[in-house]
Amino acid sequence: MNYPPGVTGLEFEIAGPDYEKEIEDRPCPKCGADALMEYGYRREQWVQCCACEFRMDWEQFNDIEEP
Repeated sequence: MNYPPGVTGLEFEIAGPDYEKEIEDRPCPKCGADALMEYGYRREQWVQCCACEFRMDWEQFNDIEEP
């Protein structure tokens, strides 16, 4: 690939997440949709809603009490 100077191709926007997993047992705390995904990239983990684009660090998300 021919990337511009300074771009390696390993950036999240190009490479995508290292892993992704659907979270089936908890709704989105913002919109209530069953559309949460867990993502990981380079030792970072977060949860993101596919319906409303809610995003939160995985550890903070786990600290939220379930309804």
